[in-house]
Amino acid sequence: MTMKRAAIATVVTQLLGLAVASAQPTRPPQDEDDPATGELGGSEPPAEGTPDQGTPTDAATEEVVAEEIGEPVIERGAEVGYDKGFFIKSADGLYTLKLTGRVQPFYAGTFVKGGDDKHAFEVRRGRLTFEGNIHTRSLLYKLQTDFGKGFVTLKDFHVDAKLADNVWLRAGQWKRPFSRQQINSSGRLEITDRSITDKAFGAGRDIGVAIRNDYEKSPDIEWIVGVFNGSGDGASFVPTVDSTGAITGGAFTNVPKKFKPAFIGRVGLNDGGIKGYSEADLEGGPLRWGAAASVWIEGDRDADDSSNQKVELDYVVKASGFSTTGGFYGMSSQTGIKTFSDQELSHVGLHLQAGYMVTPTVQASARYALVDAKLDATKDQQEISVGSNYYAFGHDAKLTGAVRLIKDGAAKFSDDLLFELGANVGF
Repeated sequence: MTMKRAAIATVVTQLLGLAVASAQPTRPPQDEDDPATGELGGSEPPAEGTPDQGTPTDAATEEVVAEEIGEPVIERGAEVGYDKGFFIKSADGLYTLKLTGRVQPFYAGTFVKGGDDKHAFEVRRGRLTFEGNIHTRSLLYKLQTDFGKGFVTLKDFHVDAKLADNVWLRAGQWKRPFSRQQINSSGRLEITDRSITDKAFGAGRDIGVAIRNDYEKSPDIEWIVGVFNGSGDGASFVPTVDSTGAITGGAFTNVPKKFKPAFIGRVGLNDGGIKGYSEADLEGGPLRWGAAASVWIEGDRDADDSSNQKVELDYVVKASGFSTTGGFYGMSSQTGIKTFSDQELSHVGLHLQAGYMVTPTVQASARYALVDAKLDATKDQQEISVGSNYYAFGHDAKLTGAVRLIKDGAAKFSDDLLFELGANVGF
């Protein structure tokens, strides 16, 4: 019995040894391209559960990688989406960015009686706009660039700081608040382009500072008053001259060499919740209207005996698919050394425009405009334009076309005919 027990014990012991040996993990065979043990500066691998002091742990590795590649911090609750533009908004709303853009491809053909016709395709406008608020909801910014017609130009770049309830201080470059048709975005027009009065009376962008309410959103009472350079946003070449009068260099800039301030103010009334700075009655509904007046007072601080004083009245009316807009202008020119006492009426003008939504997506429109140059009849102008629009998605995706007759001086309306066909596509 003793020998039998000993034999059983021996067999059990051997079976247990085999079980333990099979439970131990076996190291895979070493790749012949791997360095032998000790070639990495170590000897035996560290005991299980003991971190190697020369090799970072997983957590340390993640931290080092994050520092090296600048891993972004994603704030919980931040918003990303689309609402009349793509936007990014922090959870607390103190930082926002909205991106919008649009392109206007056009074909323009000018038919000249007895002369050479002109035809061309063009990207009339290619705009990108970035806007939002930073640090606080009371500090706004806007940046708009244009890539149309083969140039990259800065259109708008300004900041707005809230001073009180619905009172803002704006500084930078933007549209002079002088006329409704200029404040209207070029993507919100019901005829292919603005009328001849826009250029004749100097509407456009400038650099300055102003106090305003939300006048661009057509509140019941809108107002803005500001001071601008008066020289516009276009750059010109300013030469560098030495003591002998020779030009030694220079640079292009839109900062005037001498300050020639222009004081511009605008006030208006709006009724019925009208969208006063968007042409065409795409919204429909009962009678809505807006009316405003603007004044432009220009100094002669640069003493070049050249300045202009301007006034303007404009309106917009919409009702049941019908829309009409118009403006009346007057301008005087300095004729002596005293800015205000030596003024003479130099230009008067007007434009009257109307449109009707024939269907919810198709509109017919027409316009008449006049510029009477009192001091030089050769600069008189008249315009007759008729157009049509197809609104696939409102102004943001539309086809537009017009025939425009523009008469200069003693010429006839039949001397020149401009045909324009294009689109405005944006987001």
